[in-house]
Amino acid sequence: MTVVLGLLAALFYGVGDFAGGFASRRNGALTVLLWSYPVGALLMTIMLPFFAGGIDGRVVGFGIAGGVAGMVGVVVMYDLMTVAPMNVVSPVTAVLAAIVPVVVGVSIGERPHVSAWFGILLGLAAIALVSRTSETNPHGHVGPRVLALALLSGLGFGFYFVFLARAGGHTGLWPLVVSRYASALLIIPLAKARGALIPIRNARAFAVVIAAGAFDALANMFFLLATHTGLLSLASVLTSLYPVTTVVLAVTFLREHTTPVQRAGLVLAAGAVVLITV
Repeated sequence: MTVVLGLLAALFYGVGDFAGGFASRRNGALTVLLWSYPVGALLMTIMLPFFAGGIDGRVVGFGIAGGVAGMVGVVVMYDLMTVAPMNVVSPVTAVLAAIVPVVVGVSIGERPHVSAWFGILLGLAAIALVSRTSETNPHGHVGPRVLALALLSGLGFGFYFVFLARAGGHTGLWPLVVSRYASALLIIPLAKARGALIPIRNARAFAVVIAAGAFDALANMFFLLATHTGLLSLASVLTSLYPVTTVVLAVTFLREHTTPVQRAGLVLAAGAVVLITV
């Protein structure tokens, strides 16, 4: 069940990142998040009764911390997707999004099976390969500033995964609900300070923003449920395969190009999933 939920999280994160990144190119990252975060908060509130669990100070604390970390990750990533190709930004963020929870999981006593360890290592290698570009790439070589910000985004996602998982295994969707509302409130002053507190008047663009918020929230839900049924280290690596979805969508709809190395990374990603499921 952990594998299925983790892969669903990866699929939904990939679609959400693509939609959010695409919308940010026309409307700005903060404006997109200003409207997509409440969508996710409302959707998770609706789903809350279907997943039994309680709320206490620990849930609130980790939920708010997760909301802050996740907001940092998304704001930076959406900003980067307006100036750099999605099929580079998304995989780079995924490297640390996977590494941080694995390190934390092992430090708290998780011990994946040998085959799963090989799957984790293969998954990290796949993420690294998918993020590789060269001077001959049609998008050009990605500079150190973009890579540094992508890694910062990945740290945000990595700690977001950790905070959600550490909130407790019998809390239902409460950690996610708290984190969504925290993000929805915190983005308002940030958007106002940067002049992004504006409506999205184009109906098609607004629909894409709504989709981004819904897919992101559902991805978070699948990840949280995956951590309730299995190890954080395994759930996080499976979830961090989301760039596969983003890359495929970017290549299909935006005509972004992939290199042979990136395509090799996609193949390794499939192998990683097989090893983790053994």
